[in-house]
Amino acid sequence: MERKEDRAFMRQFSGVIAGFVALTLALIFLARHMQPDAYMGNYSGRQELAKERVQPVGAVRSGEAGAAALAEAQQAAAKPQAAAEGPVDGESVYNGLCVTCHGAGVAGAPIPGSDEFKKRFDEQGLDGLLNAAINGLNAMPPRGGNPSLTDEQIKAAIEFMLKQ
Repeated sequence: MERKEDRAFMRQFSGVIAGFVALTLALIFLARHMQPDAYMGNYSGRQELAKERVQPVGAVRSGEAGAAALAEAQQAAAKPQAAAEGPVDGESVYNGLCVTCHGAGVAGAPIPGSDEFKKRFDEQGLDGLLNAAINGLNAMPPRGGNPSLTDEQIKAAIEFMLKQ
């Protein structure tokens, strides 16, 4: 009698597994039908975008013209770093980076001029806020996500935020 029960169980279990396989295949085909592959076809815009992205590192440079092009590409890549080391202007640092989160209070970022911002300043002082901005706090990454910012630029941005 045990063998009969085992065979019946195996038949039912096999039927359930086959049903799940059929359901999975049906869902796969339904999903592919509802959302066709976006990368199929030949989109010249996508190819141009790929060439533009790869060009600085994917170009072949040789001879004097290649050396000049390489030097130009290296200077262009170094410009963002040099711009960050420029004059200490808290307003431009705030408007260029900090306003993204602090302007709207994203992920709990205190809005300049708000009671929350003043409360944090009263609790931590300028050094505490500077330390939090340099090392990151909660959802805010270190240096606000721009590692090329100097401590002086961050401090100037905080001081600008305090004035608002």
